[in-house]
Amino acid sequence: MKKLFISFCMIAVSSMFLSKVSAQDDFTLGTSYYLISLDDVTAASISPADIAMDLRVDEAARFLYVWDNTYTGLTAAGPNWNGEVGAFTSLAVGTVGWSGLGFAAVGTKVNLSGITSAFTFHIAMKSTSTNSHVVALSGGAGLDARLCIGATAFVDGANTYQPYANFARDGKWHLIEIPMTAFFDKGLKYPEPFLDNYFYMLSGGTAGTKIDMDAIFIYKKKSAGINNLKMNELSVLVTSKTVSVVGATDRLEVYTLTGKRVLVSNEPIFDVKSLAKGIYVIKSGGFVSKFVVR
Repeated sequence: MKKLFISFCMIAVSSMFLSKVSAQDDFTLGTSYYLISLDDVTAASISPADIAMDLRVDEAARFLYVWDNTYTGLTAAGPNWNGEVGAFTSLAVGTVGWSGLGFAAVGTKVNLSGITSAFTFHIAMKSTSTNSHVVALSGGAGLDARLCIGATAFVDGANTYQPYANFARDGKWHLIEIPMTAFFDKGLKYPEPFLDNYFYMLSGGTAGTKIDMDAIFIYKKKSAGINNLKMNELSVLVTSKTVSVVGATDRLEVYTLTGKRVLVSNEPIFDVKSLAKGIYVIKSGGFVSKFVVR
């Protein structure tokens, strides 16, 4: 894939009519943060001792490249995931017929070997476009892994990526967290320091597809609080339209009784209209239960 290395900067705006909203992230619940995209104000709230590596764009050794002009930069209006006005990346797919971008190390190699299966990938996204996207992490040439974010499979030439997670396309910020094991299982490796993209994204070729993204980092969660809930402290509520797991903080996975995964939700409630009538198994972290779609 040919890359046209054109530096792409986030467009920050401010307005006296827009006020900061409450931050979504509580950085005291994690440690060893590898920052990829995070505004300066929010990043300053993280204890320096908890930042393993700052991989954010600095226009010197690390850049955000739009490949072959396949995205158009939009004005980042309104608060970002953590409430800072205008400090996020806003893009629309262009008319080239495909799209891609990458956060890349140039000139100075990055060593990400400290990232293990105990870590979690974190990204906030918002859109009203229903298209699927691919998020990918790389440890160098041939050492990357791609996951599809969307309701439908993402087709890239001869490769098809089935949905791993999705978010509501309501124009509001939504958090997607993916255990690093999901990437390692797909081939991601960090064997040595490297130059090239460490995070990249594909959004297909439908012109006008809009995507906003923010708060991109990899971190290690601390074991505390709600993560230690006993299984019987969560409960499943089923209605004719939705299923919810009250108290869940981990993503929800729904399986058939034969073990086929049929749905993933990053929020504690989801619509059941895509599910056929029958009995299903739902998992959230260490919680496992059954529910019936009638």
